[in-house]
Amino acid sequence: MFNIIKEVIVKWDPIHLMGFAPKDEYDYECQLILDRFVKGQEILGEIIYEVFRESFGEEFRIDISKCMEIAEEMEGRIGKQCRNY
Repeated sequence: MFNIIKEVIVKWDPIHLMGFAPKDEYDYECQLILDRFVKGQEILGEIIYEVFRESFGEEFRIDISKCMEIAEEMEGRIGKQCRNY
């Protein structure tokens, strides 16, 4: 699941860092998202929003509705991966 989360976050690149940052730039945030998602106590879109607000503060200017869209993409890919096993 970590790899799916990372692929989606890197593709999204919410802080626009991937043009010059190392490939592991968002690994910390991806791990936080995974850890909180596995606990299952929060909605994934809210987790994504909170993690990036906590990590990047005012630099993160994405609306929570976009985070919900990103969450839907992740959940779809995670569900598809689970069905393939």
